[in-house]
Order: sequence, then structure tokens, then C-alpha cells
Amino acid sequence: MSLKDKLVVRFEKVAGRLVPYLEESWRDVRVKLDDLNRSLASQAIPGERRAKVSELALRQKGEQAGQKTAEVRAFPGGGKQDTSS
Repeated sequence: MSLKDKLVVRFEKVAGRLVPYLEESWRDVRVKLDDLNRSLASQAIPGERRAKVSELALRQKGEQAGQKTAEVRAFPGGGKQDTSS
């Protein structure tokens, strides 16, 4: 067996041991980056806009689910009463 063949075999052994470790480490890094990205996005949206975005997302999901109307109705007896009148 030539020196080149011996080196190839050794590199394959090392790579076989390192690849699973590197894949796991890369998954951990991706999870941490995803969490950081979500956190930054959450901080970037003002509270009043976040409520509107959430409402819009719920309406779109309802429409995709086949609801005929995307009307948001108050829950009977559970909501705040309008005292501005």
C-alpha cells in the first residue's frame, strides 16, 4: 500500500469520526441562530403592530382553512365592555 493510500484511509477514518460531531454542532449553531433571529425580530416590532400582524395572520389562516368570513367577533361574556360611550 502506497503512502497516498495509507493517508486516504486515515483521513477517511478521521472524517468518519468527525462528521457526526460536526453535524450535531452545526444543528446546535442553527438552533441558536434561529432563536436569536426570532428574538431580534420580536424586539423590532412595536407592540401595537405585533397585535395587528397576529390578527392578520389568524385571518389568513382562517381563510386558508376554508372559513367563509374572516370576521373577528368578541367572545360572548368574556371580553371587556366598551365604557367610552
